[in-house]
Amino acid sequence: MVPIRALPLLLLLAAAPAVAEVKAPLLSAAETEALAGELSGAAAKRTITSLSQHHRMRGSEGYNDAAALIAGKLKDYGLSEVETIRLPADGKIFYGTQRSRPGWNAKSAELWEQRQDSGQWRDATRIASFADQPITLAQDSVSGKAQGALVDIGAGTSPADYEGKDLRGKLVLTSSQPEAVAKMAVTQRGAAGIVSWAQNQKSAWWGEDESLIRWGHLSTWQDPTFAFMVSPARARAWQERLARGEAVRLRAAVEAGRSAGEYRIPTAVIPGKDRSKEIVFSCHLDHPSPGANDNASGCSGILEVARTLSRLIADGRLAKPDRTLRFIWPCEVECTIALLNARPEFAQRTLATIHLDMIGGNTEITKGTLKVEGSPPSLPSFVSDVGFAIGRWVNDQSSLYANIGEAPMPLLDPEGSKQPLRATIGGFSEGSDHQVWAEGSWRIPIIYLADWPDIYIHTNKDVPGNIDATKLKRAMFIAAASGWYLGTIKPGAIDGSARLLGRDELRQVMDAEGLQRVAAQRRRTASLSVTEREALMFHGGRFEMDLASSVERFGVFSGLTVRTPPEVKAAGVEAGGPVYRRNPRLKGPMSGFGYSWLDDQLEKRNLPRPALLSREAGEGPSFAYEALNLVDGVRDLQGILEDLAASVGPVPLADVAAYLETLATLGVVEPVKP
Repeated sequence: MVPIRALPLLLLLAAAPAVAEVKAPLLSAAETEALAGELSGAAAKRTITSLSQHHRMRGSEGYNDAAALIAGKLKDYGLSEVETIRLPADGKIFYGTQRSRPGWNAKSAELWEQRQDSGQWRDATRIASFADQPITLAQDSVSGKAQGALVDIGAGTSPADYEGKDLRGKLVLTSSQPEAVAKMAVTQRGAAGIVSWAQNQKSAWWGEDESLIRWGHLSTWQDPTFAFMVSPARARAWQERLARGEAVRLRAAVEAGRSAGEYRIPTAVIPGKDRSKEIVFSCHLDHPSPGANDNASGCSGILEVARTLSRLIADGRLAKPDRTLRFIWPCEVECTIALLNARPEFAQRTLATIHLDMIGGNTEITKGTLKVEGSPPSLPSFVSDVGFAIGRWVNDQSSLYANIGEAPMPLLDPEGSKQPLRATIGGFSEGSDHQVWAEGSWRIPIIYLADWPDIYIHTNKDVPGNIDATKLKRAMFIAAASGWYLGTIKPGAIDGSARLLGRDELRQVMDAEGLQRVAAQRRRTASLSVTEREALMFHGGRFEMDLASSVERFGVFSGLTVRTPPEVKAAGVEAGGPVYRRNPRLKGPMSGFGYSWLDDQLEKRNLPRPALLSREAGEGPSFAYEALNLVDGVRDLQGILEDLAASVGPVPLADVAAYLETLATLGVVEPVKP
């Protein structure tokens, strides 16, 4: 029986002309059909399978093999200017705030449980093998051998965990990440190595599958040792035996280490009429094997978008874009920071970045939902709403097909599922390279596509079998359509789309919830002198002006009419604290990947850690990220506080002031003289 709610849709389909045009928002019918017809989720999934076979740790042979695979396919697909950028990485070179990390390679690693036989300890059960499952060896492990008893140290993060335990020459079992216990267990107490069953990426399904082996980390810089990762099931079986007074004896052998290397970053372009302006498609290529959804899916996704657009242009089904389209495969965060510092022309040319990080997980298996997010509140841009509008349309098409079996453009892949996409649209969250592009050093508007949660992320079960070719195709369509529109938008064309611009982001700021946040902030902070209404209106007016500027960057006329309320013009905002600007000689976020510039500097100068870094912000940007992004040489301290209250949440004035004062002491920001 047809559900009652579906009848209007059926009637609309029946009444529609046979030749009715089907088009995504902002695209023509021809563009929509060309992209939908050429994009292949199955082709992207095959590339995922190939990439998942490489242990893609930064600077490693496996990573370099994956980069070569990408570059080879780009040449095969006819992309222009195929290049693998190589940036030295030796642990000493700095790229802005990112300390380069040396390459890490492992040749072999095995962990055996031993049994006593005729008075001799002999290998009985192989617990872990790098050759079979590379993820079982913690990243940044160094060569070593050990043979001895296993000692359970629990979390191993406090002295109490070690009381009465002799660790010298033995292996320790911990529930923490290896990096967290290496100093206390190995450096200070002489343990020979670490076995960890650390869990991470907690979600509603966390802990249900005790067979999962998760990605482990050691510090690149301190306490050199080795560590193996095992499943909770394995660890608990050992704990039960140890509790009964039974001995567990292990033998470990590792051949691995760090050495000076390089960041290799494949890139290519589809030249536009204007070579000085680019739309960038980004992902991150690094991850332990298999790493199918994270992030072989995003890497394969932009490769398939590159192939599709190149093919359609070559065949004359799409015209040459007005702006150049660039495709780039860095390692996560650290390579992007390094690239934008080493090759500043990349940021100077880039008008927008579309970042793909985990886009193909079969929802019924991974439990993950595709998110289509935009720029942070501190970077208002119509670019976000381009992605949101197209994402909603894909949602609607997929839901219509799932509900009644018909839709004008269901975007199915023959090898994929037929379930609805149900992407969540809007907002901003940190966690991948998109936050680097949008950071205050570069302020590049972004569209971010990512699955969350994924119960198999960072585990041995993030395999190609969990990937849905239909979901891949839909995510790639959102990315390709958004990038194509941004690459081809013409002067004056923006007027017809003005109704989309800022709709979502302005709602976040100007709705009742935003007003309540500002009102709560006023109650907490007596030093603010403007009224709740004036502050909110001022924030909204500034936000709207920034939106207009985001359109003008594309060289097209803005359809937005910026209105500063007369009350704000008359009252203004009273001076409230210092005005800061970013130091142009130090670019990048305060924390990269595997290295925190801010924590390093605080330790070297014996400065306290600002309280703002520990404040919980819930979903969305953190207080610290957004506060630094709001430093623009115009906003004073009070203005930054008001914008934080309207977008992230209430926070004490003292916390924001102390954070910015610390950054000024460290040379990240500098005061602007009146």
